[in-house]
Amino acid sequence: MGRTKCGLGALSLIRIFKLKVGDMREKVIGYGAALLATIVWSGNFIAARALADLIPPCQFNFWRWVVAFFVLLPFAFTSLRHDWGAIRQHWRWLSVLALLGVTLMNALIYKAGQSTESLNMALLMPTTPIVVLVLSRIFYSEPIFAHRLIGMLTAMTGIFILLSRGEWQRLANLQFNSGDLWTLGSMLCFALYSLFIRQRPKEISPLAFNAVVFGLGIVYALPCVLLEACWLPLPHLTFSLLIGIFYAGIGCSALAFWLWTCGIDRIGPVRASIIYYSLPVFAGIESVLILQETILSVQLLGGLLIIGGI
Repeated sequence: MGRTKCGLGALSLIRIFKLKVGDMREKVIGYGAALLATIVWSGNFIAARALADLIPPCQFNFWRWVVAFFVLLPFAFTSLRHDWGAIRQHWRWLSVLALLGVTLMNALIYKAGQSTESLNMALLMPTTPIVVLVLSRIFYSEPIFAHRLIGMLTAMTGIFILLSRGEWQRLANLQFNSGDLWTLGSMLCFALYSLFIRQRPKEISPLAFNAVVFGLGIVYALPCVLLEACWLPLPHLTFSLLIGIFYAGIGCSALAFWLWTCGIDRIGPVRASIIYYSLPVFAGIESVLILQETILSVQLLGGLLIIGGI
């Protein structure tokens, strides 16, 4: 009898150990996916500013998602066929996410890039985790722990140091304009998208989910694209414009959104959104590599605070 109890106890310990190892593995994958998505997205601000005068925002957003949809479709085709019943059942919820994440979010960022500074956009977009935290409390009664608040305040302090370069008068002299309102609208869309994506039915795979959301978002974007084409001149096709569209379509859309979906599946919207705080760090690194800008020691301090807060 004693041996039987010992054997059962050992089996229980083995099961608990396997569950903990499996849970740790899922969290590592989740954090890694969210981090990779943020790294790719950090280049989106550079594209928004660089292409602001080359193509209108709704057209840029539309062609970006057309590229993303056709890149993802071959990989998602089997999943789409398998999950089609669940997709038809949940099409209204998928439409809401398509409007938030595809039709509106980046169109608003590209619109903001026409009339506001990249500093303003970089200051406003990292506030998304705070909005997600508050909305998670409202919609899902998720507790706001003290260590999360401390981490967010630490990361926000790092963001202010990084973007101001330690010169606080730069923040005091910022002039907010209509472009900043477009940025705030984009931030709210991303927060709601990240919050609602946790309700993705398990019978819809991440590949099928993203393919459907991309496709629906393209359809819902058509009216704005047609209106814009009637009022504004058509863009001239250049090599720089093609590079920007393909980077935004393949990297910032197809790859990053799939990674973000996988990350939220494993660690939830609040933890994934906190990873989003690292965006200014990678944007700063890219500005050095691409634009040959210099990094000051005070900016390194800001980067370390962001990483520490996360």
